[in-house]
Amino acid sequence: MKRDGPVQARSVVTREKLIEAALDTIFDVGYEKASTPEFSRRAGVSRGALLHHFPARSDIMVASMETLLRGGTDEIRDMAASVSRNEIGLDAFIDWLHQLFSGRFFYLAVEFINGSRTDAELRARMIPVVREFHEALDEIWRGFCEPTDLSAQEAAVVLNMTLCLLRGMGIQTVLRQDPAYFKRLLDAWKAVLPHFMTGEMKDRMFPPPDA
Repeated sequence: MKRDGPVQARSVVTREKLIEAALDTIFDVGYEKASTPEFSRRAGVSRGALLHHFPARSDIMVASMETLLRGGTDEIRDMAASVSRNEIGLDAFIDWLHQLFSGRFFYLAVEFINGSRTDAELRARMIPVVREFHEALDEIWRGFCEPTDLSAQEAAVVLNMTLCLLRGMGIQTVLRQDPAYFKRLLDAWKAVLPHFMTGEMKDRMFPPPDA
């Protein structure tokens, strides 16, 4: 039994190295071109070791996607703790989301989304993990919406409007390297966002059912 501990620990480390190598490769060359021999080379492990942990390419792709999205979910939950302690406000949270949706995490997520369009297994495995990711975002957003009279459904609409803007900006950065342009968009959204959550604008967006 004493020998099992170190062996198991090395196995976990090898698996983590392979997943990180896969994510790095996907980021560099894209989902379709990423190959398992390259994963082995970057991880510094044998082909046999890779096959031991991941017998098929789809196995390591799914594991990498789950690692990426659950890592992002953990980051979001850390942010939720900061919100609950009043350490960050709405503007700072929007800035953080902008960084999340315009960097490595976002570009990797896009690669997996594109891959899932034609890979039914990947798509099926992505759906519950993406749901966890959005539930974590909802948890943070509720903290910002508590001082308002937004319902849960209304708060979700405002959150998803924000996410759609930030994702669109993230996609645009692939072809447009213009920080000043994106800052103007972000500043404008941060200026109008509070009005969607309270006051006349909120009432116009979400009129009573009998209005």
